[in-house]
Amino acid sequence: MCTLTAIHPEPRRAGDTPLFRVVVNRDEQRTRAEALPPRIARAGAHDAIYPIDPASRGTWIGVNTAGLVLAVLNSNPISRPTNRPGLRSRGEIVPALLACDSVTAALAAASEIPANEFPPFRLVAIEPDRLGVVGGDSQRAIVQTIRRFDTPFLATSSGLGDHIVEPPRRELFNAALLRGVSDITDRQDAFHRHRWPDRKHVSVEMSRSDARTVSRTVVEVFPDSVRLTYRALHELDAHTPMDGRDAHAEASRRPTAASPRTRSAPSLRT
Repeated sequence: MCTLTAIHPEPRRAGDTPLFRVVVNRDEQRTRAEALPPRIARAGAHDAIYPIDPASRGTWIGVNTAGLVLAVLNSNPISRPTNRPGLRSRGEIVPALLACDSVTAALAAASEIPANEFPPFRLVAIEPDRLGVVGGDSQRAIVQTIRRFDTPFLATSSGLGDHIVEPPRRELFNAALLRGVSDITDRQDAFHRHRWPDRKHVSVEMSRSDARTVSRTVVEVFPDSVRLTYRALHELDAHTPMDGRDAHAEASRRPTAASPRTRSAPSLRT
């Protein structure tokens, strides 16, 4: 359960504006353990940054020094496949693909994922000028979208059913990100903090009896570096915005002679 947006920020000071910016609200069961702060790990020829889910030892969002951002969301269609025991965690997918150095390479590698070994998912891959989505339906993984990244992008899901939360969140997204007049970075942050007082269960910053928005992650890709900021969120009361603490990790994008670019990714098969 997540809500992801991606934008091209408006230029500010020279060198201070990222090429693109991705924000992810992570929604989880209230009983799930809090994620570990982001770490830098080696992924093929690249360094990669991602927070760690302690249950799966995987992640839902990551970025590498090629400037590629990958995120995985649950897929909750109206007609859902029967849950089978022994399925692997979707959290394995992003770390295994962070060795790729482009959206095209990530989509090709993701298409080879043994989707029957995972619950349904959507993988989002983003670089400065292109984005793509691969969907896994417990039978196969197929490319659903590949296009130029020239307008703000939204992907969202919910255990209530994606068809329940998509319409209100997209309507808000269209009003805030596509038609707003203030700085788009401020509008993106406001969107991810938004909560309808009478519809908390479908809000972007959601809350219901069994689940809530537990964290917000911001990924910024600059010409010479990548930065990931993770914030664990804590509800104070029903009428007070969430608060939390930030954890940052940053890595240089400068290539080295010892680190040639790669277009392969480690296999997800056991």
